[in-house]
Amino acid sequence: MSLSLNLPEIDPKLASMVETDPKKLREWLIGLPIANVIESGRMVNDALVSCNRTKIDADERIKLLEHYRTTLELLHGGLENLYTISGLPLRDSARQASQLARSLWMALADGYKRAITDKLEKRSLFSSNKQIPPLIQAALLVYYRVVQLSSRVYSPVPTGMWQEAHRLFRYAAESKILDEPEETSIALQYKRLLMLALADPQRYAPAELDKVIELTDNYAHLVHFQALSELSSSAGFFLVQLDRDAGPHYVGSRSGDLYDGTVVLIDTIELGKKLHRALAALEQKIPQATDRAKAMMWLELLRRVSKQWTIAPKRLFNRILADAEVEICLGLQASAACTGSRPIDPTADDDEAPRPAGSRWRVLNESPGGYAVRTRAAPSEGVRAGEIVALRPPFSDDWLVASVRWMQQSEQNQIEMGLQIMTANAQGVLIKPLTSNDAGQYQHALLLPEVSALKQPAQIAAMRGIYAPLRELSVLTPDGEVVLRATRLVEQQMGYDLFQYQPR
Repeated sequence: MSLSLNLPEIDPKLASMVETDPKKLREWLIGLPIANVIESGRMVNDALVSCNRTKIDADERIKLLEHYRTTLELLHGGLENLYTISGLPLRDSARQASQLARSLWMALADGYKRAITDKLEKRSLFSSNKQIPPLIQAALLVYYRVVQLSSRVYSPVPTGMWQEAHRLFRYAAESKILDEPEETSIALQYKRLLMLALADPQRYAPAELDKVIELTDNYAHLVHFQALSELSSSAGFFLVQLDRDAGPHYVGSRSGDLYDGTVVLIDTIELGKKLHRALAALEQKIPQATDRAKAMMWLELLRRVSKQWTIAPKRLFNRILADAEVEICLGLQASAACTGSRPIDPTADDDEAPRPAGSRWRVLNESPGGYAVRTRAAPSEGVRAGEIVALRPPFSDDWLVASVRWMQQSEQNQIEMGLQIMTANAQGVLIKPLTSNDAGQYQHALLLPEVSALKQPAQIAAMRGIYAPLRELSVLTPDGEVVLRATRLVEQQMGYDLFQYQPR
């Protein structure tokens, strides 16, 4: 099979300006002001981009790329510290650092692709292909880093990245080199790339994303590739269209006739069984855990990732395109304040506080289950994955309460987020755990009423860390104090605990 990759054009004018001696390049890279990651990153990016556009012997290029890769690894931590943020929109410094990091990784991928192409063009009937598998694996590893970076700053992956990754995988499959190199094979690296995308990484806060990547590294080897013919007989697979510039997606069980071109299925049955056993083992360890809160956080994150990898979330209603505006208040405290009458906090100095200011968001599409919305005017780093928001639909005085399920920032600085509606009738309350000395401040929370049609019992959404099994809680409502007992954790996100309760 021939391999056609998108590469920057060769520019003969750059030949005299590009360092092609690996030893001299190494000396230059060592002398860079690594402490100034932005300046050093720009210098490395300029040099690497020029190198990719210069005709160089393939073996020499590979040596040069290894020196560039080592330097990128050194710069990576400093750049990541600059662009890792708690929410959107990105500050200018964070955006510049993330764009520079992305340019560096994509330039390194171009370098590996150039080396692969040069090696294949010079290949003869009697030549060895031993260098091709590690080069393909290296390019896929770079793309894996790009997906991680894009997830941390909630931005789309670069245009064309998925197409190139699929082409590399397809070539390796048809050349029967998927299991090479031995230490980390092409197949394993491609699986990690796909499974991180299927985890829907823009759902997670930065601290959670580190764990999601760890899970991906440790569990991706358990998925298997299947032929399209398996689709109609299965309860559901994830699917990759190798001729499209798109990541994998869930398809369910349907006819393979719906898909044109080259398609591969991802079978997660073995992965699902392994995750089920891991969840069961972790649940048994919770009561004896030294840090119970940390163990519970890990358990809930494992559950969320497991759902993404084994049971794709089903949309009960088709989305309907819309172009209306909604008002949104960000965060649990603001959402509680927006939901009507508020209880009096006896521990607070000031009982009265103005209702939080909302921001205007444009509805991209809508369904009874949620909204996808967009804005340019959000407070700096004020939009966070796993937070609760209150939104008021057009021509309505009532507030809905929703959870931020994903978010993304475009290159035009527009912020998009996906909201899952939790209830239309939440009540703002104040809550605190009951203790022997009755100390502690009340915190804002939301009472979510029972939804009989969905067989969903009444729940409380409170600040993260409030929930503990059978913990007794003092809840101040507009009608007075009630004492409730937490019974079952439904969901734990970075911004809240959602749990069921019963009267004491």
